[in-house]
Amino acid sequence: MTAPLLGVLHATDRNGAFVARLDVTHWPVTVGRALTADLVLDDSHVAAEHLRVDQTAEGDITVQVLGSNNGVALNRSQYAQDAQFVWPSGQVLTLGRLRLGLRLAHEPVAAEEPLPHFPWLMIGWTVLALAGLFALVLGQSWLTLSEPSQLARRLPGLLAVVAVSVAAWAGLWALATKLFTGRLQFWRHVRIACVSSLAVQAVVTVASVLGFMFSLESLARFDTQLSLLGAAVGIYVHLTVIVVQRRRSLAGLVAGLALLGVVAMLGTNWLQNKRLSGKLYMSALYPPSWRVAPAVPVSTFLEEAGDIRDRLDKRLKDREPDGSDPDDSSDTE
Repeated sequence: MTAPLLGVLHATDRNGAFVARLDVTHWPVTVGRALTADLVLDDSHVAAEHLRVDQTAEGDITVQVLGSNNGVALNRSQYAQDAQFVWPSGQVLTLGRLRLGLRLAHEPVAAEEPLPHFPWLMIGWTVLALAGLFALVLGQSWLTLSEPSQLARRLPGLLAVVAVSVAAWAGLWALATKLFTGRLQFWRHVRIACVSSLAVQAVVTVASVLGFMFSLESLARFDTQLSLLGAAVGIYVHLTVIVVQRRRSLAGLVAGLALLGVVAMLGTNWLQNKRLSGKLYMSALYPPSWRVAPAVPVSTFLEEAGDIRDRLDKRLKDREPDGSDPDDSSDTE
């Protein structure tokens, strides 16, 4: 007589691929690398008899860690050797580099998932993101050209450079995603790259406009630092595709590196120019009707301009070489 099926133990790797399976017909069952274990796993980080799974009289599933130095992880809890705990339904255990799941016979089966359809929506978002990035590059090129008619000649080259740059950037992230998760996710990284570039440019533009409107020149002079912080956010979003867990730690790491980069840039500007910003003035002017801050009186403007000239004369004097005046000449025969 065949024993009734009580449940199914299944082990998967980090990519979700099945590694081993056990039809549970009795309790308790053991898991490990030894051939005497009920569920045999081929992972060098798993002990010969790693854990024992049992069911109490009340129906709870319990796990006891056996002779393992690496222990067992359940969510964010780590259990060492000889520890015993309740295994909640639907949760996954981590032992070694594998994940262990359990489905009991009396548990309801999840609803059938529909077959995937052609991702028209994702394609539309991808095309829209690429079009936005192309429009941004073309607009910036048109503003910097002295003759707008040159844009038509440069258009194919600009589009090719943008396409190759996005493809190379997204391709590197896609290869990393394939390496760690088993999925390529190329077009997802393309969307992230395009949207993050547009978002960074939008933040810089808004900061420049607000700086002009309210005479807050610091918002416009530190656009490089804002771009660095925006790029850090984009890199974090790329990393979340690869690293599914521990996103808080990942966010803290990226934020720390970004702040370190900002501090390094500010320090470099101070050592080279005796100021934190790399710019002396706003690089973009907007229609005067956008101004909200009151106009500066002419006398105040001339006074501030005089102070600027005095500081510039002092700096030029400090940079002059020691010795006689460079206009003096002495001929010695």
